[in-house]
Amino acid sequence: MRLSIAENVAVRALSHPDRIAIEVLDGGPTLTYGQAWCRVVALAEALSTSEAGRHGRMAALLLPNDADAALAYLACQMAGVAAVPISTRLADPEIRFVIEDSDAKVILTGGAFTDAVDRLGITVLRVEDIETPKEVPHPSLGEAERGAEACVVGYTSGTTGFPKGALYSNDHYLTGIMRWGWEFGITADQVMLVPGPLFHLSYAGLSMAALCIGARIRIMREFRADLALSELSRHCTHAFLVPSMTTMVEEEWRRQGQPPIDALRLMISSGAPGPLSMTRTAIEMFHNAKITEAYGWTEGGWVTFEVKVANTLLAHSVGWPTFGNEVAVFNEAGGPCAVGEAGEVGVKSLTHFDGYLGRPEATEKAWHHGYVMSGDIGIWQEDGRLCIVDRKKDMIISGGENIYTAEVERIVHEHPAVLEAAVVGLPDVRWGELVTAMVVLREGADIEAAELEAFCRERLAGFKVPRRVEVVSELPRNPMGKVQKFKIIETLGAKE
Repeated sequence: MRLSIAENVAVRALSHPDRIAIEVLDGGPTLTYGQAWCRVVALAEALSTSEAGRHGRMAALLLPNDADAALAYLACQMAGVAAVPISTRLADPEIRFVIEDSDAKVILTGGAFTDAVDRLGITVLRVEDIETPKEVPHPSLGEAERGAEACVVGYTSGTTGFPKGALYSNDHYLTGIMRWGWEFGITADQVMLVPGPLFHLSYAGLSMAALCIGARIRIMREFRADLALSELSRHCTHAFLVPSMTTMVEEEWRRQGQPPIDALRLMISSGAPGPLSMTRTAIEMFHNAKITEAYGWTEGGWVTFEVKVANTLLAHSVGWPTFGNEVAVFNEAGGPCAVGEAGEVGVKSLTHFDGYLGRPEATEKAWHHGYVMSGDIGIWQEDGRLCIVDRKKDMIISGGENIYTAEVERIVHEHPAVLEAAVVGLPDVRWGELVTAMVVLREGADIEAAELEAFCRERLAGFKVPRRVEVVSELPRNPMGKVQKFKIIETLGAKE
């Protein structure tokens, strides 16, 4: 017998029905494992009659960030349908595209999102209408073997063109979830803060890992720095924060003048690169915690991991390959890169995706010699760590020189007036591309472009120095906190 992720949670409900499983913050409900499993069964029964589309049985999920958003993944497994989570930030045409592309015949939704799907010609299941049994049902365990079948389809951000559905089989998803629990040291006595959207596979996956093990998750309906700081100070032992969240929490910590925080034991940073100044502050602020970085991408899963140590911090480092991953860096000729040579990162893994839904050509292009490729430029270090210096599409070529934006951003971040920064290349007749920085300043700070340029010139080669600086109130980001550089280019290009 082999248990699925959902069945592992069922075992927790049977053995410890009164243990707290989920707490939704800001006045939301608290569910024990027994209550959570009752809810999973109710949602699964509602989904069990869904029809198959051209890709099999798919259920779209468009839900507020609460308990149902987490439990819906488990319900889909019990019903034998693949979960297709949809970002709650999408516009109606984008929601329609995901539903039509996945050919999902049913959508599980609720709250303010109900009106958005009524016009889509799909069976709508409203979570508010689904009643939950009061007695904990006894599941029939291990009856269905669905290892190779689709489990989850996560749609990429679609920064250019339409997004693609990255499909994970039950085998790969289960292996990934179990490995996360082991890699991050999650145990039943721990409390995991979920500050981000559960439609994102990383937050959903970590939540599944915690629930499988019998831990508690505390879900933020929306991110607020003051609430996150309170949670990290008093209630939570583990947290996954993208760098933009960490930066806001650090600013709030400074504003409140709090002493170092004792409660947190592990902070996972991922989703985007963060400056060394942020990491140093996190080490100081969470002085009892391991401050870690996990690197990966939608198709490859989490690939490398590093526990940050103050006296060995290395700019751009994302650590060493995790257990079971074979990581490589390939040069332009397709061969392996030597230490110190830049190339594209790829991974062979037990937990990578199985392909793009209905796109065999795109799936084939995602692979190179058996490795799932990332689109990231990486460099091996002598000690075996991997440094990520840019996205291939973001690298700037100015005057014939290759410029890695992460290197420039690291220096810009070091200026005491700068809170956040993003560097892009704008079209330029003379240089090909002009190094341009968009910055967010710390509260009460001020800076002239010439001052920042002079600061960078002392620390960078001349051709890497930003020739244009734009100060803004915030950087454009996707739901996972990644800076959307294509929007910066569109905005600044339109101002010329």
